[in-house]
Amino acid sequence: MGNKNGKIVLTEEIVEELSRSSGIEKKLVKQQCETFLVEHPSGNINKSDFKKFVKMALPDLNMKKMEANIFRMYDTNQDGNVSMEEFLIVFHVFSSGSAEENLQRIFRIFDVDNNGVISKNELKKLVKDMSSIMKENNPEKCGDDVLTDSTFLEMDKDKDGSITSKEFCAAVLAQDKFSKFLAVQVIDMFT
Repeated sequence: MGNKNGKIVLTEEIVEELSRSSGIEKKLVKQQCETFLVEHPSGNINKSDFKKFVKMALPDLNMKKMEANIFRMYDTNQDGNVSMEEFLIVFHVFSSGSAEENLQRIFRIFDVDNNGVISKNELKKLVKDMSSIMKENNPEKCGDDVLTDSTFLEMDKDKDGSITSKEFCAAVLAQDKFSKFLAVQVIDMFT
């Protein structure tokens, strides 16, 4: 998205990137984005509209119970709306970001209250929200409580009762068993 005379405009580069990632031809992507901008001239979307837009841009994304968590990741300034700029920044990071950048975005999904750390209750809620998705990919058939407790133990390296972004990234990058499993489940929603 560009900005011309205070008005949001669609660039050819954005159309091409959305077309490539979604598998939708450029003409249709451009048409849908232009329609979006007519309906939302400010370039901001609420949760309901965000869900529709994500389905267009990332048709394989499994939103199910994760909708609020995904929205929070995109709403980087926490104003209750996702601007086109916020969407495109996160979209670009997931399309071409480094492992660390992608893990930072995933951390935001887990940090439900946006206070910079993941509590055990936040982790438990996320595991519960994802349980229907994870049942298909859980070879050890771990229950939600076992998965929550085991992941929390792996990630909370300093045993202070919360998981920092640094601890989260380190546990996933070290491929700690439960931490990696949970992160991969979130990543699978985007691929």
